[in-house]
Amino acid sequence: MGRAAALMMGSVLLSRILGYARDAVIAWQHGATTETDAYFVAFTIPDFLNYLLAGGSLSITFIPIFARYMAEGKEEDGFRSFSTIATVMGIGMLFFIVLGEFLAGRVIPLLAPGFPPEQAALAARLTRIVLPAQIFFYIGGLLMAVQYARKQFFLPALAPLIYNAGIIAGGLLLGRDRGMEGFAWGVLAGAFLGNFALQIYGARRGGLSFFPRLDFSDPGLKEFIRLSIPIMLGFSLVVVDEWTTRVFGSFLLAGAITWLNNARRLMLVPVGIFGQASGVASYPFLSALAAEGKKEEMWDTLTLTLRWVFLVSAGVAAIAVVLSREAVLLVYQRGAFTIDDTMRTASALSAFCLGIPFWCAQAIVSRGFFAMRDTWTPTLVGTGAWVVALPLYYLLQQSYGVFGLALASTAGILLYAGALYGILMRRTVGRRGVR
Repeated sequence: MGRAAALMMGSVLLSRILGYARDAVIAWQHGATTETDAYFVAFTIPDFLNYLLAGGSLSITFIPIFARYMAEGKEEDGFRSFSTIATVMGIGMLFFIVLGEFLAGRVIPLLAPGFPPEQAALAARLTRIVLPAQIFFYIGGLLMAVQYARKQFFLPALAPLIYNAGIIAGGLLLGRDRGMEGFAWGVLAGAFLGNFALQIYGARRGGLSFFPRLDFSDPGLKEFIRLSIPIMLGFSLVVVDEWTTRVFGSFLLAGAITWLNNARRLMLVPVGIFGQASGVASYPFLSALAAEGKKEEMWDTLTLTLRWVFLVSAGVAAIAVVLSREAVLLVYQRGAFTIDDTMRTASALSAFCLGIPFWCAQAIVSRGFFAMRDTWTPTLVGTGAWVVALPLYYLLQQSYGVFGLALASTAGILLYAGALYGILMRRTVGRRGVR
């Protein structure tokens, strides 16, 4: 597990570096304006579609199913279920992509109610460009899940690197002439190359067998849907937090959504390196222990990972709060990105960074539930945390602007991570966990 975690951490680190190079290019060319706000809002519909059809959770829901087939020596049945899930859900994804292309102009004003008509129209146009990338993320997610189940991490680790490189290339080649559309076309190209084409090669190298199959009686499909439904239907705080800050941010000054986006991206560097990477790397091992009924061993493995991740991330969070202005200055302040943009972004970053340990914790603890094939609990708890935190977004936005929205986000993730930890402990080791 250590090698896998190290590989994923290295991948996430490089991906974050490229991600910040991407955002730095945007800041250099366009600063924080109504156009950049429209660009970031344009991802809301694609992100929602990815979430709705469980594209963002494919590794979570499919790995236990495929791993069980492999453990039982039923590889042919495993690939039969893979083919069925890819075909059935892929058709659904294509349907909603087409629907989104038609309805983008009507939906964007609801997602950014503070946008004037011309800004909403730009966001809708950008949405139509990036929306088809979701089919590549969906199929790529399945292909990566096959590789994860076989404990093959290298090519999936390259996907975000190629994706971000594509966005940077699109912005540099087309950004000067076509504005934010250049970056949007880069999104589409990066998703195709990194998340789709490369992962086809990786999965085929791992023995992938695919044939289009519409079999609604397939047991793997039934289990996949059962595990995915709570993730599809629940509005967990982990997913909708960013959407919520965009909605309330649309009523603030021009550039507010960009400030929040840039601050969040910086905050997610340590979350990705420590929390996300450790969660992804530990998940196949937690799933194997859960499948064998070894709940106490699973808990011990999870808490060992969680302990060092929380300790390190708490130290990083403290440093990040102190150096928030310097971090924004280093990454973003050049070209069209002004000193005022830097100060407002740093304000949001300092509030976001208070939540780093809790973002890391939820990435690990939630996988304890997923390893036991329980997707309901994290989703219901996350939905509850979002509902409880929702008034905070409004109240703190009214009083403190972007700083208040970031602070509300931190309060929500603290509540979510703490509740998940307590519930999982009682389900696995009961009172032993509180001694």
